[in-house]
Amino acid sequence: MASQDNLRALFDWIQIQLFINEPLDTIIHNVLGIPSDYFFLKQGKLEHYDYDHVVEYGAIRIYFDSSEQKIDCMLVMSGEALEFYRTEVLGKMNLTVKDFLLNLFQVYENQFKITRVDPAIDDWNTIPYFTPQQLMKICRKKRFIYGKSTYFDVYGLETKEKGMTVYLKPPSADDRLKFYDKQAEQAKKQSVRKKDIPPWIRTEIVFRREKAHEFVHHYLALDSELIDLVKGYLKAKVNFYTDDEFKTPLRAWVKFLGKSRPFSISIPKTKSGLVKKFDWYFHHGAIAVYHAYLFCIENHLLSHDEQMGYEEKEVLFPPDLASELQKRATQYGRTELLELIVEMTKKATSRTGD
Repeated sequence: MASQDNLRALFDWIQIQLFINEPLDTIIHNVLGIPSDYFFLKQGKLEHYDYDHVVEYGAIRIYFDSSEQKIDCMLVMSGEALEFYRTEVLGKMNLTVKDFLLNLFQVYENQFKITRVDPAIDDWNTIPYFTPQQLMKICRKKRFIYGKSTYFDVYGLETKEKGMTVYLKPPSADDRLKFYDKQAEQAKKQSVRKKDIPPWIRTEIVFRREKAHEFVHHYLALDSELIDLVKGYLKAKVNFYTDDEFKTPLRAWVKFLGKSRPFSISIPKTKSGLVKKFDWYFHHGAIAVYHAYLFCIENHLLSHDEQMGYEEKEVLFPPDLASELQKRATQYGRTELLELIVEMTKKATSRTGD
């Protein structure tokens, strides 16, 4: 019978963009507590970023721009790097990953952002609470929900020696969930038989962008155990059912989450550039000036010369505003307005030399 005592939580990936205006040697020492001499330098690129070099030690990598035109750099710690860091660095100083993160928030405050973090729960039970194959069968029957999403994907096939991974939510999601067979993964990695590795099922959330930073912030602020926070997030967001009516929750999933308290992360939606312009117009006085103008016109409070300066003015869009309007028209399916916006923008552009 599966037991909560055989569950363990850890971070399997931490990625942090640092905006610290200090030499790289100083950053390595202050952030990681490692002498910079331990790192070796080589050329290296990171997808979606312009870094061209990387320093590395024990799979811990820091990517940066060698031209020094940018002050930012990216610390990337994979599962392998974190295991090394926990054992060979933090452990020898009687510290934990939580201590490392607390130091970062206390010393550097707003000089960094966590761009990815993967908290995971390992199930070491001889008979686990569930397997990826069991969850796959439920997903194929559409008997699950993750927030508002019912997207799932499967990688690999469940055979005697090979494991599989079940994903919930698409790759672009900022909180993608995956269940996979670490026993099979480690057996392949170590070139041994699967039965030579203890049973091991991992449940992992891949937090990206703002949600990654907020998850860690909550982890430190709430003073919660990592396993309780991960379970709480899953309890609030993910449900599996044994029936098509979504009335009977999967008992194994309920038992796996235990008595954890539901926990969610809410990220305020950022306003578009167009809405920000509207905010400025309505809240910073411009609309009051416009109504004052209308009041003067309606009540004949402007002289003839003053009126001539304002009459017959066309509503024209500068290029930046036109671009925002085109995006908005496209989003709302009003593509018939695009040519009109372009025409009005052209008129405005043609008058820049008047």
